[in-house]
Amino acid sequence: MNNVSRRKFMSGAIAAGAGLAVAQSVKGQEQKSNVKKWRWEQMRPDDLKEAIAERPVAWIMFSPLEWHGEAMSFGCDPIIGQTVVDKAWEKVGGVRIPTIYIGAETDYKYWGEKGLMSHWGLEQITEEHNPGSLYVRPITLQLVVEDYLYFLQREGFKLVVVSTGHGATEHIKVLNEVCGRYKDGPMKVMFGRGSRRTRMPEELRFEGSGGHADFSEASLLGGVDPNLVDKSKFGVIERDRKVKLLKENVDKIDFEKGRKIIEFRAKQLEMNVKEILKELGY
Repeated sequence: MNNVSRRKFMSGAIAAGAGLAVAQSVKGQEQKSNVKKWRWEQMRPDDLKEAIAERPVAWIMFSPLEWHGEAMSFGCDPIIGQTVVDKAWEKVGGVRIPTIYIGAETDYKYWGEKGLMSHWGLEQITEEHNPGSLYVRPITLQLVVEDYLYFLQREGFKLVVVSTGHGATEHIKVLNEVCGRYKDGPMKVMFGRGSRRTRMPEELRFEGSGGHADFSEASLLGGVDPNLVDKSKFGVIERDRKVKLLKENVDKIDFEKGRKIIEFRAKQLEMNVKEILKELGY
């Protein structure tokens, strides 16, 4: 090897060594900043023992599969909700419990040709069967939530973050009532947005959206996965139009804006949970 080749070799080796040192330093910083987190279904007893000792917060979602018009998937509520929760969990750590796909909805009784019948939720407006909804009665939801919280407290968790993507009256009422019983116990339960009340920025609001399955919710779902929203079917058939899902509004669906709203909600949830954990000494 001549002198020129030797100098080039040495320069390359020094540069490579410096690059490796930087990479190892960055990796070390990442590892240091990473919080400990677990998925319940993948844990063993030793993992649970470690979680309770170091990061005793559990995250759980209760949200049903249901009709969201012709354009959107049945999993809209849990998909949006669990995306928010998972983004916060990634930053805060703790134990993520698999989403529980149950939720309550209003049962409107009426007399039909076959006697006493039911319209569930927005069927009261469409006056026909809205396909794809799987609900439970409020008492069923209540018992499931009570049992999960009981066993999480039994394991030694200090905080449980209960969330949902479903906003039906009975559903929210049950979650509020059950979670509210844990204000003064050895385990705290946070439902919803917690103590922080940061207002949604104006630029992230969907003015004029009717709510369920309308262009605002379609934007959120598409912000998670555009393939779950078929814009060509939005507000086309009469059943959709009965609940004010209108094809004239399809251009108001904005997946990028929906993604930003999810990021905003996740950040708020992250700050809420960190605030409570800090109060608990973690």
